[in-house]
Amino acid sequence: MIEALIALAITILVVGLIIFLIRRAPFIPAPFGQWAEYVVIVIAVLIILLRALPLLGVSV
Repeated sequence: MIEALIALAITILVVGLIIFLIRRAPFIPAPFGQWAEYVVIVIAVLIILLRALPLLGVSV
C-alpha cells in the first residue's frame, strides 16, 4: 500500500512539473497551452484512478 501511495505522489509531482513547463513555454501560443494543460490533467486523473483502484480492492 505504501508503494501505491508513493506512486500516486510521484504521478502528481510529474503532472505538476509538466503543467509548469507548459505554462512557461514561450513557443506555445496561449490557447494551445491551455488545451495542453487540460489534456495533461485528464490523462493524469485517469492514471491516478487506475493506480488507486488496487488500493480500494479492485483488480485491474
